[in-house]
Amino acid sequence: MMPGYDDRKIKTRLIIWWGFWAATLTGLVLVYLLLAQGKPLPPASAENSLQGLVGFVPLFVSIVIRWLVLPRLTEPTRAFVLFIAGVALAEACGLLGIFLGGPYRDSLFVLGVLGITQYVPFYAKKLFDPKGAGFIPNN
Repeated sequence: MMPGYDDRKIKTRLIIWWGFWAATLTGLVLVYLLLAQGKPLPPASAENSLQGLVGFVPLFVSIVIRWLVLPRLTEPTRAFVLFIAGVALAEACGLLGIFLGGPYRDSLFVLGVLGITQYVPFYAKKLFDPKGAGFIPNN
């Protein structure tokens, strides 16, 4: 357990992580269900093809944050900031897909949902209760 943290503070902070993650995922799904589901996809055209793929850029940055940056952080407050940024970038992929995706609308939405689900905060508990390192680990 980190200095200055008791079990109640840790549980409260973990609830904040889970609440933010669930609210973001639910919000993206609701936007899709209310604004895009059931409407026909626009026809593919030459000028719309690259514009529709703009959602891949924030998704790629989100993946880099999740798998290369977050595992290296040990301080919970810095990790939470990057967690919010990564989830927001994954959500941006889904929102760009819904509004600007054109023929790639549904695919970018699904990739946005998968991008958010990779941030399921199971790993956040390790930030508050790190394992010891060295010759004699703290068991």
